[in-house]
Amino acid sequence: MISINFASKNYRFAERLSAVLAGVTVLLTVLLAVQVWGFTESQTGRRVLEQKLEQQSAQQERTREVLQERAQIVSDLTAMAGLMEARRFSWTRLLTGLETAFPTGVALTKLEFDPKERALVIEGVAQSPEALRNLMVGLEKSTFFQDPQLKHQSVDKGTISFNAASFYTDNIAALRAH
Repeated sequence: MISINFASKNYRFAERLSAVLAGVTVLLTVLLAVQVWGFTESQTGRRVLEQKLEQQSAQQERTREVLQERAQIVSDLTAMAGLMEARRFSWTRLLTGLETAFPTGVALTKLEFDPKERALVIEGVAQSPEALRNLMVGLEKSTFFQDPQLKHQSVDKGTISFNAASFYTDNIAALRAH
């Protein structure tokens, strides 16, 4: 078989080039479709993540509100517990206990009481060293006062100024015994 080519160009090369370009076009079309599909999937994923983030933010806000409400309740309960404790404390009972421990010849000039520590500080004057000693003995014997200590004493114009400290116990049974 004899073939004679009268063409001025090689058409087989053009056919091959056309086939390669068609294949490349198909390949690029497939790649473009994959890219478009990936982009839409990422957009869908982004929207889902945004919705989850919004839900989480809303949940966090509700949790914050509940925690604030809890903190307020705890604060109110603490205040109420303080009121209940203050209500249980009886100044009359404290002063009655002091009165039973005070001997004649001793006068009270100042009284300080810390309800949290139950610490009592008294200042006063005594007419004699025996009266001051009787006060300290009375505080030691009393069931209302624990660990009484004479902190300071000074003599001025025949009277003894003193400062004593103790811890107060709200002993109702001791009050009934006196």
